[in-house]
Amino acid sequence: MGSKTIEKRFNQAVQLEKNGHYPQAMEEYRSIINDNPAFRKAFINLGSLYSRMDRLEDSMECYHAALKLGRDYLTYYNLGSIHYRRNEFKKAVINLEKSRDLNPAFARSAVVLGLSFSRLENLAAAESNYRDALGLDPDNRVAMTALSIIYYNSDRYEESIRLLNRILTVDSENTRIRDLKSNILYKTGRIEEYTEEIKSLRKISDGYRYFDEFIATVPVGAYTDRYGTIDEKIEILQERSDTHKESLITLSLCHLFKGETDRAIECLFEAKKRHQGTNGKQH
Repeated sequence: MGSKTIEKRFNQAVQLEKNGHYPQAMEEYRSIINDNPAFRKAFINLGSLYSRMDRLEDSMECYHAALKLGRDYLTYYNLGSIHYRRNEFKKAVINLEKSRDLNPAFARSAVVLGLSFSRLENLAAAESNYRDALGLDPDNRVAMTALSIIYYNSDRYEESIRLLNRILTVDSENTRIRDLKSNILYKTGRIEEYTEEIKSLRKISDGYRYFDEFIATVPVGAYTDRYGTIDEKIEILQERSDTHKESLITLSLCHLFKGETDRAIECLFEAKKRHQGTNGKQH
């Protein structure tokens, strides 16, 4: 059968795939392969389609057949990614390294290599690959996140927080990243910055927002008793807070029940800071 006819059939199969007609596209790719077993592009496209349908064994079979007809970095990358999905991390590394050898500028190979080495608990190799990935693609969020966690777990807090800040410049409402950043700030004794980060989290996290909404439904009048209104209590506690850490904690609760969550957070962490200063160490 002529090459022009095969190409035409292949282009029709690609169009079927683009239109979401996957069974018909698969049938056409298989028909092309049956008529011309050396038509490499059909193996690659069929392998990709199988992969997206989670038919991973079939996908790998197609990719291996394509590699017998010619080597390329994307096919090795796709094979490595499938092995990663199957938790076959050593096999993933073998294929991803072949992909990188054929195209050292392809950042995704380095990223998935880093993930594979992380799962193999080879953190030195993982870090090296994440760094390589960021050298090729400085804004790669997966590499930045994974590397920041490696730094965090090895107590390299300043390096971790620099990466977290880079992520937050493009994804400011990422609550997991903000939570990790807040942990670092607290661990390193930067209580004022930690307090501000908690305030930011409160504004974007559903958990914090739902609590705020609950507090807002509690009538302030419910906290008026024979010892005075909640505003009077706050005034008295503010006068005592300079000398009594316990007054700061009580003051924090009063602000909380009045719906002034930011002030409540500030009082609570001022109390924590004083407690750290008294003990001469962090808890």
